[in-house]
Amino acid sequence: MAQLPIIRRTEKLRELIALIRDRRIVFVSAFFYSGKTILLEQLCGAWDGKVLFYRSDRDDWAGFVAQATMEQNALLVIDSIDHPTSIMSGELASLLAGLPEGQCAVLAGRAQLPAELHTLCVSGVIATLGREFMMFDAEEIVQLFLEYGIELLPSDVRLILDNLWGWAFGLHILARQILKNGRASLHSLIDATRSDIKRILVSDVVLAFPEQERQLMYNLSPFERFSEDMARMVTGRNDAPRLMENIARKSYMLLQSGEKAYTFVPIVRQALFDEMRNLYTQDYINGQYKRAALYFELQNQAPRAIDYYIRLGDIEKIRELLIRDTYNRPADGDYVDLRAGYAMLDEHTIRAYPELMKGKCEIECLQGHAEESERWYGELVKFIQETPARDARHQAAEEARAYLDLCLSHRGSRNTLKRLLTVSTNPGLRRSKLWHSGFNVSGNSVSLMNGGLDFSRWAPHGWTLYRLFKAPIELGLGRGGSGVADIAIAERELECNPVGDYTVALAKIREGLQRVTDNPDIHYAAIGIQSRIQAAQGNLSEALRMVDHAISSLSDRHPRRLAQNLRAFRYSLSLLAGDICEARSWLETEAPDETGDFIIMDRYQYMLKLRLYIILARRARVPFIAAMLRQYLESYDRPYMLVQLNLLEAVYHYRAGSEAWRERMQEALGLAKRYGLVRVIADEGMAVIDMLNELSLPDGPWEAAVLSLCRRQAANYPNYMKQATNKPVFTDREYQVYSLMIAGYRNAKIASILNIKERTVKYFCGLIYQKLGVTTRAEALRRAAELGDIR
Repeated sequence: MAQLPIIRRTEKLRELIALIRDRRIVFVSAFFYSGKTILLEQLCGAWDGKVLFYRSDRDDWAGFVAQATMEQNALLVIDSIDHPTSIMSGELASLLAGLPEGQCAVLAGRAQLPAELHTLCVSGVIATLGREFMMFDAEEIVQLFLEYGIELLPSDVRLILDNLWGWAFGLHILARQILKNGRASLHSLIDATRSDIKRILVSDVVLAFPEQERQLMYNLSPFERFSEDMARMVTGRNDAPRLMENIARKSYMLLQSGEKAYTFVPIVRQALFDEMRNLYTQDYINGQYKRAALYFELQNQAPRAIDYYIRLGDIEKIRELLIRDTYNRPADGDYVDLRAGYAMLDEHTIRAYPELMKGKCEIECLQGHAEESERWYGELVKFIQETPARDARHQAAEEARAYLDLCLSHRGSRNTLKRLLTVSTNPGLRRSKLWHSGFNVSGNSVSLMNGGLDFSRWAPHGWTLYRLFKAPIELGLGRGGSGVADIAIAERELECNPVGDYTVALAKIREGLQRVTDNPDIHYAAIGIQSRIQAAQGNLSEALRMVDHAISSLSDRHPRRLAQNLRAFRYSLSLLAGDICEARSWLETEAPDETGDFIIMDRYQYMLKLRLYIILARRARVPFIAAMLRQYLESYDRPYMLVQLNLLEAVYHYRAGSEAWRERMQEALGLAKRYGLVRVIADEGMAVIDMLNELSLPDGPWEAAVLSLCRRQAANYPNYMKQATNKPVFTDREYQVYSLMIAGYRNAKIASILNIKERTVKYFCGLIYQKLGVTTRAEALRRAAELGDIR
């Protein structure tokens, strides 16, 4: 690395020096070939005092300690403490613990802090800098490539960061690839770079590990994430946890991603797996997949087990697991995640099993394919008609049809009460394995009224239904029904109470939670309703606390979309205070893509995206997602969310200066009034209050309640749905260049002031122009004046 072009990492040096002066002992830990030694050498040149540099691969430890004893005001720099050296166990800890007042020390290594130094770290004596500290940022990448004589475009830098993460070694290899081959296709050069890195990883790093650890890494490389128990089963080694701990302690090859859970650094895993395929037969690798599949099968994690059986092409096992899953997880909302398994089965196989027809019917429904879902329902009915009643499959088919009659979302809630009463009086159905497992009536949401089905039309008759049908409804829902009626009537009180008095709602929520069994959907729906009540009363911090606690209590056994929807709900609550930071980050990184597979279980997340598009004034994106939602909500009979959609579209049109907002507002108000809903309007508070005032609503009790609650909400949350500033967001360096540019300095002077190259200044000017939406400096200055940055 020392012979390669290098740059002076000024900001990193400043940060490192400041930390040394503050804490006196600093440990820099990073991946191999991250430029640690170069940075330490630059530190030695920048330090204003005596420096003693110990290199573990060449220097004498005893001589270094003796010199350190004599030079009591020196900075001690110890490179690669995890390299095999003459440092005896305990000697390093002894040296650091006894540092005189005038001495400081910097340690560097490829792995975690050695166990002998943990006590010093816990006591605050040692500060640590992880691998992120050593990674090159955009500016440093630009400067490094300029040393090679290569000028990068902003898009090039983003591509390099995405694929090489700012890793110094990868950047140097890529620069040499460009010099050798030109830059016609940066993508292909990056691929070639990654291939070189993987080859060197194996030859220089992996082969340095003891054989047992190396073998373990190969055997685990087919898997992105694994627990200690999974590693034992896949590798057949009871000592796998100890070996994994050794690997993680000695290097950044293996990272601990949770309690007793590990992941490889992605390119490390790829390198290991490529080498495994060179060393072992496909039958051997398939054996690893089979053991992993068996592990997840025993853990009742059918989707993950099926993933591996798909790789093995084991159709019979996939069929068996899909059937079993309809009983183990009859409706946790993640059916759609099994569609790859169902895609492996032909239609003849699916039609032979009522459980599979039920699953196929659900998947099509969750993907928004109502007609295809009904086709499979028809196949199930045909199966019942053609199968003798004494056949066990006939009973299974009857159970599947009864379940679908209650749960198919595209049918809406019509006749649901009648079907629940029918089930509650059928002891055969109630004794079945399916009913014993319980139902998901909330649809992985924070609501029962707007859960798997929309029960808005029940709202006007809520207390009558509660008094007459509480027992049969809960009985009809099996194990999942306990507490449902109390929680449902509590939500009705939240949605329909005209004066905002939620005393009864809170009392009923508490009653319901006392009776809820082990159904996570009902429990978390109740928590969501409670938090909405707190927010409606102006207690946003308590509402957020409740949701944060709920999210932190989730485990891997809970439905995946339950966690996703709870987080989306949390971000929606944050919007009340005008806080869009977390939601904006979610929008850019995790949000589902409505332009691809439109999954109805993601409807809460799509609605959050729509809100964010309106807040961020991304007007071009609003019509498409709104149209997708409208098609789904109207065809699946979901009036509650249709009210929300009309309100948001009204906000969109109102801000755009279009009179179309009036039609949308009238539609929302008419639909909400039909079912006596007031909270769904009031929740929009500040976003809709001006439009309500302009409409001159009729002087009726429902309208008065809506206006009163809306005004109260607007007073509590005046920053809700506030238009985000159109000012661009600059990085620290971009802002420095921008500030000097609008102050009138030319590029050469800016470079001199910031101690960077003029070409680097030009690069950042290009980024600034992009964010301002301009192409020249004159346009940039005019835009800065419009934004109020030039006065």
